[in-house]
Amino acid sequence: MHIYTLARGLISSIREWENFMSSQYLPFEVIEKGKTEPTPYLVQLQIREIKLYEIICPKECEDKVMAMIKPSKFYGKAAKFNKLIKILSKILGLKKPSKNWEPALLPPTEGIALAVLGTKDDQMNWIKKEPKDVHSLGGNPREQL
Repeated sequence: MHIYTLARGLISSIREWENFMSSQYLPFEVIEKGKTEPTPYLVQLQIREIKLYEIICPKECEDKVMAMIKPSKFYGKAAKFNKLIKILSKILGLKKPSKNWEPALLPPTEGIALAVLGTKDDQMNWIKKEPKDVHSLGGNPREQL
């Protein structure tokens, strides 16, 4: 049985929930070859992540970040996710990602399947102004979500 869920919350709370769930053992009975009575076992509950990330970087660095991600398509039994990627990118209103990147030094990605849904341009809700005094030099621009 596969149960799919979505989770949103503080990373520490989500990690605590994941640790709790993955530490659970459930009863499971198997009729072994040559036996008539089932043998009881305990199996560990498995949690596999499917995460959606929003990576924010300057537009000028898009190719550099794409080279770090090194996206690919899903193949074999996982190819069904390619349709989901197209649907999600359409729902989120994303453009096709850059293909002008070249392979670069990669972060460790063993055991991880990385796909890129698409890109969108920043929509800033602030106007850059010249500072008038020492107290207004700071600022905290926020992207409109």
